[in-house]
Amino acid sequence: MSQNAYALPQRAPLYQAPPFDYKAFSKVSVFCRVDEAAIRAALPEQFDVRGDVIEFFIMDVPAGGALGSYAEGGIVVPMSYQGRPGGHVLYEIVTNDDSMAVGREVWGYPKKMGDVEWKASDTAITAKLSRRGTSLIEIDFKADGPAFEKPALHPRFQTRIIPSPESADVETQIIENSLGHSETLRHALGTAEIKIGGSASDPFSDFQIREIVGAEMIVANFVLGFGKIVG
Repeated sequence: MSQNAYALPQRAPLYQAPPFDYKAFSKVSVFCRVDEAAIRAALPEQFDVRGDVIEFFIMDVPAGGALGSYAEGGIVVPMSYQGRPGGHVLYEIVTNDDSMAVGREVWGYPKKMGDVEWKASDTAITAKLSRRGTSLIEIDFKADGPAFEKPALHPRFQTRIIPSPESADVETQIIENSLGHSETLRHALGTAEIKIGGSASDPFSDFQIREIVGAEMIVANFVLGFGKIVG
């Protein structure tokens, strides 16, 4: 067996190199207005806050290419980096280790292992994101809702933290990442009820919802390819 692996363990790597071809993933998102000061407190210092409407999402991935099937959820906030607008994934919980590892190690996504409950029909989605027994996001979505203005949350800008093996020092890289070959198969606006929980290690509840701006569900394909070091 080749020892020239892209990832550890070297003889049997956890994941292969991108790209990953996602087919028919489903995602439910609730866009909420929160205190802008809470975003600033959580956002890495390299980024500037760009608005007070953030995305709470949960998604089901039946086919993530070589990453297989899994589910995840988290929080995305509007920001800019050196004047360039985008979105930063602030917290992200995922259900398998290869997706967690590749997301953290390649692009700097803040992934942790957790659990997702997902129940969907053509007109409704009930989903719950939790970690270590603590509920983080609960969404009850029903299709047929009003149109709303979504914040621009792409491309993603992430901080990839590379710990030193010699001390507590770190190297920090800014990674820009865009989805490729995106194709929406289904899109529905809707209404949603949402509950946010959290803990000291997963402080989702730092964001107190002032207003639900809108909700949507999508089914789509995309290709997750390499990112770019921009800082």
